Amino acid sequence: MINYWMLMRQSLLLLGAIPILAGACIGWLGMGYLADSAEFVENLQQADARVVRFLPVEPKMLMDVEYEDSAGVRHTARFEVDESDAPHLRSIGKVSIVFDRRSPDRAEMGHIVSANNEKIFDMSVAGGGALLVLFGVGYIFRRARQVGAINRLFREGQVVQTEVRDTALAPGQQVGRFTYAFRGPNGRWYEGKSPDMTAAQLAEWPVGRQILAAYDPLDPKRSEADVFGVMQKRRDVPQMA
Repeated sequence: MINYWMLMRQSLLLLGAIPILAGACIGWLGMGYLADSAEFVENLQQADARVVRFLPVEPKMLMDVEYEDSAGVRHTARFEVDESDAPHLRSIGKVSIVFDRRSPDRAEMGHIVSANNEKIFDMSVAGGGALLVLFGVGYIFRRARQVGAINRLFREGQVVQTEVRDTALAPGQQVGRFTYAFRGPNGRWYEGKSPDMTAAQLAEWPVGRQILAAYDPLDPKRSEADVFGVMQKRRDVPQMA
């Protein structure tokens, strides 16, 4: 059944492998940032820092501030601000900051609420990575079930000999299918379609070419064309004309 996996290789890559790899990378980065932000948030202290000076560095402006920790020790920090915000910050003379109690020199502009928002964002990144991984794993699992169902149909289904009725490529793509028809156990005719194939593979199945197909006697709408000769080993397979 490896040939059926090969037919799906493009979709398995785009919707299976790539989401798993991308999700793992995003989740790993998100968990790393989350660990840092969570540790930072747990030891935060908010303070008002006094604006000391502005240093113009195009296209930004550097602002030096001074603040005290819980022990009354003074610390300084430097932040990057927009040049347009400098006049307002100079007029009020202070800004709100948060710093780490264990390492008071580690400070950021903002409030505890904004620090918590950063933690939530990191959680969202990690969660998004996990969802991507689950999506990729789920897609591969669904494809595996599909291949398993085809294999069971070839082993246990009713075999019929039919022929290619029509071939068609998907609009604007080099991928297509052929159709076939067979008479079910109730005397009704049913139509089936081959798996998606490339234009080169589809060219090997011209209209009128004989082919074996297997269908579920309890549900004849479920059928599969044996494009790779998987059923040739079955004893009840009719001889091809």
